[in-house]
Amino acid sequence: MTCLICAGPAEELACPERWEERKCAECGHYRMPQALVLALMDQGQIFDVGKARAWLMSHRNETPIPSLEKVSGLLRT
Repeated sequence: MTCLICAGPAEELACPERWEERKCAECGHYRMPQALVLALMDQGQIFDVGKARAWLMSHRNETPIPSLEKVSGLLRT
């Protein structure tokens, strides 16, 4: 499976329905709603990898598995 952020190799993990969960060596462990993944794919949007990784790191202080639910400011422009 691939990472939803950097497109590198990642482990797909079991998670609650309507969520995608990945564990990437570079981006770490995170979750994202399936609806968001599909919307980003439909729109051809991709993450700014550096910004997304920084967001994940900053949110790991709050929770061990951050959930990317809003991507404003984390996409390539």
